[in-house]
Amino acid sequence: MNAKRLSTRLAALLVVGLMASACENEDPFPTFDELDKLRQLHTMPQRPPVDPTNRFADDVRAASLGNRLFHNPKLSSCGTVSCASCHDGAGRTVATAKADGCNGGVTGRNPPTILNVDYLRWFMWDGRADRLWNQAILPLTSPVEMDSNATIVRAQLNATYMGEYTELFTKTPDETEDDELLANFGKLIQAYERTVNLVRSPFDEDVKRFIVAVEEGREKEDPSYLALKTYFRKGQCIVCHQGVTMSDNLFHNIGVKDSGAGAPGQTDAVEPMLNWKFNAAGPYSDNRNGQDAARLSGVRSTLAEKRAEMEGAYKTPTLRNVTLTAPYMHTGELNTLAEVIDFYDKGGDEDGTFHGKKTETIKKLNLEPEEKEALVKLLESMTGTP
Repeated sequence: MNAKRLSTRLAALLVVGLMASACENEDPFPTFDELDKLRQLHTMPQRPPVDPTNRFADDVRAASLGNRLFHNPKLSSCGTVSCASCHDGAGRTVATAKADGCNGGVTGRNPPTILNVDYLRWFMWDGRADRLWNQAILPLTSPVEMDSNATIVRAQLNATYMGEYTELFTKTPDETEDDELLANFGKLIQAYERTVNLVRSPFDEDVKRFIVAVEEGREKEDPSYLALKTYFRKGQCIVCHQGVTMSDNLFHNIGVKDSGAGAPGQTDAVEPMLNWKFNAAGPYSDNRNGQDAARLSGVRSTLAEKRAEMEGAYKTPTLRNVTLTAPYMHTGELNTLAEVIDFYDKGGDEDGTFHGKKTETIKKLNLEPEEKEALVKLLESMTGTP
């Protein structure tokens, strides 16, 4: 399509979008603004954003060592649980609502996938970690997961990985104090996890094709028309699942039934994260005065006024590769994508079955059967290929 025709088409979309609010019978899709958001949905970059807080994040030697540590159950106190215990298989998560740890321990929430994980901004369902390397320390030291500590990690590094560790960090494990050792472990795990990505999917090509159809004025003929229109309009998916990661990287209370100890969600996690010695502004960050530190300062300054919004709020997960990561929600309560669509269609679970108040956009959707089916197929198309 030549530049003049494209300019004319975009101008028409803008005019139609402005007229839509004044004319109830008009229902154009996409408007100019919706087309702009469509353009932001496709083509993931091949590598996650640079993380200056970990100088080893893109070091191939660190990734290689991190891979072996990730799969080593001897790093746990019981000798049977590794990072891979919760993050293996095609979906890099578990097929159950929760996961088993050492000594009969069970995770409080469904383990999120590590596929494309370092494209995101916050980690753990409640945002307890602000960088992927410090996130790795949490399951390592959790008494219901790996139940480990610096002594156990040091022993394994000395026994099996001494040369590689010393070459990377220019000191032996015995010369590394406990907290620094745990931080270094996390940085090695991050270097490996940054390589576990599925960034291309049929969805990306479908969106590109649809955009061309819009530019040529034949959008209603495109097979993705109903699905994308429902995603943007009646389904309101785009409110939270936006951008190339299909996540706004924020926290919302969507009304998921939860009476567990972790039900308060972000509200119980944010202050410990801000005061944590391992956060991006702490002494073990490789860029403690950088952008991440400024971001934490911003969170701290708005903490009081935002606290009510944090009650029962959890991170918006990416929709990429979603067919591989069932069950869904932080509780793992939903087993299929059809159940997820039904959950949103009814406006979440009943008030009083979860902590806090629902985000105001969580309301009954009244989707038609064909709209639900179209959304499920759209979600299925978001699963990537190597």
